[in-house]
Amino acid sequence: MTRWRMISRALLGAFFAVAASTSWAQTVPDEKLSDDPTKIVTKIGVRYSDFGTLFGSVAFGPVTKINVSISEDDQWRIVGSYLFEFGIVNISASEQELEGGVMQTQYAIGTFVPLAAFGIRPKGWLLFPALGANYTDGRISNSDFEFADAFPTEIASKGGYVGLLGLKPISERWTIKTAGVLSAGSNDYSGFSIGAGVTFNASPDDSISVFGSYIDNTFGQRNLLGISYTREF
Repeated sequence: MTRWRMISRALLGAFFAVAASTSWAQTVPDEKLSDDPTKIVTKIGVRYSDFGTLFGSVAFGPVTKINVSISEDDQWRIVGSYLFEFGIVNISASEQELEGGVMQTQYAIGTFVPLAAFGIRPKGWLLFPALGANYTDGRISNSDFEFADAFPTEIASKGGYVGLLGLKPISERWTIKTAGVLSAGSNDYSGFSIGAGVTFNASPDDSISVFGSYIDNTFGQRNLLGISYTREF
C-alpha cells in the first residue's frame, strides 16, 4: 500500500469515526474561544512579524466561512471551511516564502476535530487533532538562492499531515495556545512546524495575540515572531 493510500484511508477513517459524536456545530459561536478553529464568525485583523499581514474571515450562515490572509511581501492564504457535526473541514490554498529564497505553494484539504465534543478536556485543555491531505510545490524564487545550482528548479509532492492544536484558558481574558504539525509526501518530502503563543481578550469582540512559530521542511525553514489584533463582528 502506498503512503498516499494509507494517508487517504486514515483521513476517511477519522471522518467516519467521529460522525456519531456530539454536534460541535450546535455550539453557540460566542461560547467558543477566539482562537477556536471551528468558530464560524466574521472578523478582520492585522498581524506584524517581519512583515505586515491583513487577514479576516466572512461567515455565510452558522456553518460556512471563508478566510483570507494577504501579506505585504506577496504571501497569501485562502481557506474555505464547513462545520460538520464532528468538526470542521477546510479546503485551502497558500503561498509562502521560506528562508533562502524558496517559494512554497500548497493546496490542502483537512479537518480539526474538537475533543471537547467527546467530553475530553485534560486539565482544562481544549485539544483539536488535525489531519489532511495536501499537494506541495517548491521552487526557487530568486537567483541569489545559496544552493540554486544544487536545488531543482521545481519539486512537487503529494502527501498528508497530522497535527494537534491546544488551547488552555487560564482566565476569562487570557488563553495559552500551542500547535504542532508533521507532514510527509512523495519525492522524499517531509517537514514539521511548531508554534506557541498567548491571547488576551480585551473584550468579547477584540483580542490581541503574541505568537512564535518555526517551520522546517524539505524546501527550507522559516521563523516568525509577531503580534496580531483581531476584531469580531
